Amino acid sequence: MANKFVSGEEELIRKLQNLQTEVPGGMGKAMLAGAFVLEGFIKQSMQEGHHGRIYRRGGKVHQASAPGETPAVDFGNLINSIDSSLLDNNASQVTTNADYAPALEFGTARMAARPFMRPAVDEHEGEVISAVRATILRLVEGATR
Repeated sequence: MANKFVSGEEELIRKLQNLQTEVPGGMGKAMLAGAFVLEGFIKQSMQEGHHGRIYRRGGKVHQASAPGETPAVDFGNLINSIDSSLLDNNASQVTTNADYAPALEFGTARMAARPFMRPAVDEHEGEVISAVRATILRLVEGATR
């Protein structure tokens, strides 16, 4: 029975069912699209201006991050280790394999936190959801043509 408040409900249900059969892994593609957007914002935030101390190491001048700022890129190990992956067809993740990432994200007894993951999630949740939504819509439209 169709809902009188939603027009096209039956067609939408049919399109979503088609998505699962005609586009294998469709939801996974959408979840991964959201993870890629989040990964981009994390990496972008690490490249923005920082206000920590400036020092020279090995002939290279580096400006560190101040407490509370995202980590400043020095050699690029952390930023290059950030990666998006699909957990299953309904979930994706953005991770890093840099062993010092938790110390930067949460701080230590000797260093204030330089969070980079959680702030990106908090600040860009809407963009991540929009990427997932847009991907689903593209897949649904493609599945019904």
